[in-house]
Amino acid sequence: MTEFKIPAITFFENYDLEKMEDGHVLLTTEVVASSLNIYGKTHGGYLFGLCDNVAGLTVFSMGSHCVTLQSSINYLRAAELGEQLTLEGHCVHDGRSTKLVDVTIRNQANQLVCQASFTMFVTGKMEHLSEFLGKEQS
Repeated sequence: MTEFKIPAITFFENYDLEKMEDGHVLLTTEVVASSLNIYGKTHGGYLFGLCDNVAGLTVFSMGSHCVTLQSSINYLRAAELGEQLTLEGHCVHDGRSTKLVDVTIRNQANQLVCQASFTMFVTGKMEHLSEFLGKEQS
């Protein structure tokens, strides 16, 4: 039997968190080699992982801890090595125990790469956002 090794997919090797405020997150990243599938395009799992993390950050920006309860994603366009991606998360339903977050990924030409929807289950409240960010509270 021929040995076949599936390459590791990594997330957030490079990113800039442009905005993180009450229910809105904007993040940019560049597609790198470890973001690609065997066909040389961004791996769907990579795109989903980015969206899932942005959904969590969106809820964190509202002062809540959370986990993903349900999600769906539509892949609309492939992204290539070196492309700049912009991820945007918006909380569209701010419930007590669940929050619905829509996430989009666009390329540098502002073309929609994928669109996802996440139902996030609130597991608790944060006293301060610094609790998540790992900063000492003053």
